[in-house]
Amino acid sequence: MPSQPEPKPIVIIKVGGYIEFATSDELDVILQRTLKSNLYNIVIDLRDVTYISSRGWSIFLSRIKEIRDNGGDLKLANMSPEVFEVYKILEFFWFLKEYQSVAEAVADFDRDVPPMP
Repeated sequence: MPSQPEPKPIVIIKVGGYIEFATSDELDVILQRTLKSNLYNIVIDLRDVTYISSRGWSIFLSRIKEIRDNGGDLKLANMSPEVFEVYKILEFFWFLKEYQSVAEAVADFDRDVPPMP
């Protein structure tokens, strides 16, 4: 009987406040460290985020290619209505998946695993 593929770890990064020019570097450093640790399944918990500037959004977009090239994904969870409105206006849904909760985002990683032959 073939063995099941080993599940890949999922990293949950909780962010709060404003993600803008002054604070986005900290988020970028956290993402860099995560990727250097070969962890490519990432959920960004935005529950406590009230604003994301263009610089903040660019952090997510600048990392998505590397993440997906390594078989992972970056998923956004718990967006406030204000943050979600900007996400929709900028049409980031074409690049980044969003979820109502961290649990939904994590569960979606399980669906991304190919079925056993």
